[in-house]
Amino acid sequence: MERIDDLQCKGYRIIQDTEAFCYGIDAVLLSAFAKGAVKKGNAVLDLCSGNGIVPLLLAAKTEAGKLVGIEIQEEAASLARRSVTLNQEEERMEMLTGDLCQIEELRMKGGERLAHRFQVVTANPPYMQSDLQNPDSKKLIARHEILCRFQDVAKAARFALDSRGKFFIVHRPKRMAEIISILRENKLEPKRLQMVHSYLNGEAKLFLIEAGKDAGVELRILPPLVVYREDGEYTDELKEIYGIAYP
Repeated sequence: MERIDDLQCKGYRIIQDTEAFCYGIDAVLLSAFAKGAVKKGNAVLDLCSGNGIVPLLLAAKTEAGKLVGIEIQEEAASLARRSVTLNQEEERMEMLTGDLCQIEELRMKGGERLAHRFQVVTANPPYMQSDLQNPDSKKLIARHEILCRFQDVAKAARFALDSRGKFFIVHRPKRMAEIISILRENKLEPKRLQMVHSYLNGEAKLFLIEAGKDAGVELRILPPLVVYREDGEYTDELKEIYGIAYP
């Protein structure tokens, strides 16, 4: 079943399939973390784009000149394209159906190659490693490393970024050491890191990281982002983030 959700940001809306993978807080946090790096006229690429939530939020929040998403599942990419049309963003946004593992073969409108064209790349990749093969579930593909591994995501980001471009991801803390190692292997140097906690005294549930292509070695650890107060209400920081996308 499909539904249209109001992003409460400049009137933007998104079409979602309730039987597929609907976006969650991680996509909202990723877009908020990356938006400060998107300057007027910049080109932005979103890998593992799903229904296009991250580029849609960045379209609403920034003055990016071009936003492109890559999604391997045609049904999700089709939803994203319909959301682009719904928001009358056809001039700025483009959603490609394709395999990021084959990014060198993908082309934008007009036949332009994706290589070294983007100042900012974002990714909310599958979090879980898996031995599953050829699953039927759309949600399994979104959540498990079945059709791509993080190594593939990092390689695609490096290919797409221009000199000194920035790569933003959200991921699970249990894989942080591995993720940072893979980033550095691909000359994507971690520059900013923020842990995300459900509650102040709880373990981190997510982390956000910014990496710079061919950047120098210097990692800043930001104050942790806490989602809920003890009473279960959103913290002021989360209210500010969601205030851009929700009432």
